[in-house]
Amino acid sequence: MIQIVLAVLMVTLAAAPARAEIYFWTDKAGVKHFSNVHPPRSTSRPGIAKETKAKPKAKAATTPGRRFKVLAVYDGDSIKVKDAHLTLMVRLAGIDAPETGRGTLPGQPFSRESKRLLKKMVAGKTVTIKSHGMGSYNRQLAEVFVKEVNVNLALLQAGLAEVYRGKTVKGIDRKRYRKAEADARRRLRGIWSLGSRYQSPRAWRRQHPRK
Repeated sequence: MIQIVLAVLMVTLAAAPARAEIYFWTDKAGVKHFSNVHPPRSTSRPGIAKETKAKPKAKAATTPGRRFKVLAVYDGDSIKVKDAHLTLMVRLAGIDAPETGRGTLPGQPFSRESKRLLKKMVAGKTVTIKSHGMGSYNRQLAEVFVKEVNVNLALLQAGLAEVYRGKTVKGIDRKRYRKAEADARRRLRGIWSLGSRYQSPRAWRRQHPRK
């Protein structure tokens, strides 16, 4: 049974640009867990699943998406989700929200508003995750949907994120994303109301690299 679950998971997380590690372990109650988040320190000897070639039947588990419950919202473009078999850290693909800062480093303007909107849209809800591979920090890159609403696009439309300025992941309608950003910029929504004081989250991260 574990091999079947791992096969399905690896198909779902296929086409990853970076190596994906899926941990598996059994807790004290005998419940099996699978996650791209490292297990609790109290867990003894968690295993790391190796990529498994799935049988043709497993391909039915791929996109348009899998449904997950949102456990946490960390900022305007990062969440944690869980279904019956898998817990994932997810980075909303194709967008970049203002950085919230860390330690004594203050966050960017509108970082709180961006997180607040994302939380309002998805916190505690069941969402559909459309995978676009793996990103940095072993996170799943994905478009997130609440019913028919593309949450990534909604953040752009509200002016609380910009189109990601790094390498574009395959499968995203970048033209539609750019149009949403351009409309928010024209209407001076959110981050675009800052005018010349606005700094891209990408540029901010370069100035404040993680140590």
